[in-house]
This record gives sequence, C-alpha cells and structure tokens, in this order.
Amino acid sequence: MCVKMVVSGHVAYFLLVCTILTSVNARIPGVYTGGQWETAHATFYGGSDASGTMGGACGYGNLYSQGYGVNTAALSTALFNNGLSCGACFEIKCVNDPQWCHPGSPSIFITATNFCPPNFAQPSDNGGWCNPPRTHFDLAMPMFLKIAEYRAGIVPVSYRR
Repeated sequence: MCVKMVVSGHVAYFLLVCTILTSVNARIPGVYTGGQWETAHATFYGGSDASGTMGGACGYGNLYSQGYGVNTAALSTALFNNGLSCGACFEIKCVNDPQWCHPGSPSIFITATNFCPPNFAQPSDNGGWCNPPRTHFDLAMPMFLKIAEYRAGIVPVSYRR
C-alpha cells in the first residue's frame, strides 16, 4: 500500500513497501518503482467519502480497515491484467488540461483495489472510459479532487508504476 505522511507542512512521501523493494522487481504487485510516465485518463466514483469504493474485484473488503483509506482506484481492463495488478501502486498526475487540472500538476499515489468494467454500449471516448484497449483509472473521488476539478468528470493523466 502507498502511505503519505505530512511533516512540518511539507508533504514527504513515504512509500511503505512501494520504495523498500524498488530494486527487487518492477512487476511485483504493490512495488512502486517510479518508472516511465505513460498516458491514460481518469474519472472518479464512490462519493466524497469514498464509501462506494469498498469491496471490489481485488477482494480487499473494507479499504479503511485494511489501511488503504481513499488512496485507491479501479483499473480498466488494459491496466487490471486479469487481477495481477491488484495491490500495485501508481503515481498519477493530471496533465495537458489547464481548465480542469490543478495548477502545478500535483501527483497522487494510489493502490489498485478494483476493476473498472467495460461498457460496450458506450463508445470509448464518450462513456465507455474503461473499454479495452483504453488505459483508465477510476479514482476514489477524494483522490480525483486532489488532481482535478470535480466538474471535469474525465481528465487526461500521466501515470507510472
């Protein structure tokens, strides 16, 4: 799981497990390596307290009691990898949309805890955000609001593992 600590007003990222094992293997779920930036899109779900994100395809149950809190996301088919990405840590930032991205492009760290199913009744660029082969993060609402404005709905992002 990715953990964030606030120290004297400055945000210092302490990535428990995510950085301890960075030299071991970038493909181990839960290991954050700060690899190459890639492009995707992000939306949000679950309400302002993220209560609607509990449970999920990865089987973690109550994300608060398991220590994940609201720092979570559901992944599209392309990212979910048949569940092999459960527990993976990602760094995400909103990019290339000054109308909706927060100034300075702050990044967030999330853990994959759920699957964002395809919606083949909708086109991939208008409602079918999680349709293959699209790379997409459906973030817990509090995490989305750290990188973008609520009214944006969907934003372009850069991410890395």
